[in-house]
Amino acid sequence: MLAIAQSHLSAHADLVVLKLLDAENMPSVATHSADAYSISLRLKICDRRLALQEALRVLKPGGRLIVLEVSNIPWFFAHRLYLLYMSVCMPVLGWLATGGDALAYKYLLQGIRDFPSAEGLAQEMKQLGFTEVDFERLSLGIVAIHTARAPGLADEESFGC
Repeated sequence: MLAIAQSHLSAHADLVVLKLLDAENMPSVATHSADAYSISLRLKICDRRLALQEALRVLKPGGRLIVLEVSNIPWFFAHRLYLLYMSVCMPVLGWLATGGDALAYKYLLQGIRDFPSAEGLAQEMKQLGFTEVDFERLSLGIVAIHTARAPGLADEESFGC
């Protein structure tokens, strides 16, 4: 994914740096040094609180956080059907796709079951100190994109300057 992003951003290589790092601990990234921080489908497999605290640490004041993560379908019956599909069909498809190893699909289901709702993740982000926290559900709510800012955004931006 980084190679693809790098190729798309090659014209802006002097402005954009892409790195693969441990979300919970990034000592090579200076405090308040990043304009933006993006993480995709990883908060369910790491210590979510540590990862979000580290994102907050490295973001400049007013820096943008963008998180794509599993979510909940807001309609109870549809969400239950989705979980049933993930618990019955996905392991079988995973077993077929991997030639007999469905462990990755079992871990995926556990991550979905244990992950907070979109509202719950937004609340966690607010509690950690992020501002302007918002989210948008995609694919009926199977995933959501959360956005937030590190506190300290200059007042000029709110006035359109």
